[in-house]
Amino acid sequence: MKPILFDLSYNLNLSAQVRQKLDAELGSLTLRNFPDGESSIKVMEDCEDREVIVMADLSHPNEKVLPLLLLTRILRERKAKEINLIAPYLPYMRQDAQFTSGESQLARHFAELLSAHFDKVITVEPHLHRILRLDTIFSIPTETVHSTIPIAEWVKNHVKNPLFIGPDMESSQWVSPLARQLQQPFLVAEKSRKGDQDVSIIIKGLDHCQGHTPVVIDDIISTGYTMVGIGQRLKDEGFNESICIATHAIFSGDAYMRLSKNYFDKVITTNTVPHISNQIDVSEEIYRGYAACGTDKQYGAGL
Repeated sequence: MKPILFDLSYNLNLSAQVRQKLDAELGSLTLRNFPDGESSIKVMEDCEDREVIVMADLSHPNEKVLPLLLLTRILRERKAKEINLIAPYLPYMRQDAQFTSGESQLARHFAELLSAHFDKVITVEPHLHRILRLDTIFSIPTETVHSTIPIAEWVKNHVKNPLFIGPDMESSQWVSPLARQLQQPFLVAEKSRKGDQDVSIIIKGLDHCQGHTPVVIDDIISTGYTMVGIGQRLKDEGFNESICIATHAIFSGDAYMRLSKNYFDKVITTNTVPHISNQIDVSEEIYRGYAACGTDKQYGAGL
């Protein structure tokens, strides 16, 4: 029997392709809010003994997570065999340490919350820094899907002589496989952050890379101030054309307009979070990751 997919992603450019690749039926439900903000959820499908997939956009999570968890309770009541989450963007992963007194490692608490409601979790490029693998904080099978293959394909088709640049040492996990795949150089910036809007950037080696088109790669763009610093540095070094690529398009406030108008010729993202900048499709990677999750098969970066 085919799995049932309930789409809470509000992102048909991605979810329709994932559902087709998974050969899943589209589940029918109604989700609305009462005047006081409470959610009303009604599931129309017979889920008994069925594999259920919930695909959800969890950017801006505080308004989305509670309805998601309530939906899993309803699906359990309707005797679903298993309930699996595809969350192309997984929030709370940047809160991976106790930075000051009184704070907590909320990434771990959020993982425990999802583990209590789902049987599997599949996500794309979670922000793994101090936490190296999702299975160290989740108690259920998880799969980390990588965006390196579709990003490399986009760059190959759209950019001549790319120079890959990572905004900090953490980003070398993305830029080095891309550079290796396309046999192009890469550099990693040194970042000094004095405040949310005060970022100092040093990029050593730019003077040896004239004739290349800088392609700055990161997993998430939120405020965009790191990218502003890199874009300005590239202009100061005489690079008149540069491109910015990120997996997750969070873009708080006017971040996208600021970057695309003043600092980069193109600002491109994958379709994990719906945004006007989406040009890179990760549906095939999500499909392969879902198929591998919980099995002996390992789905990696592929580069």
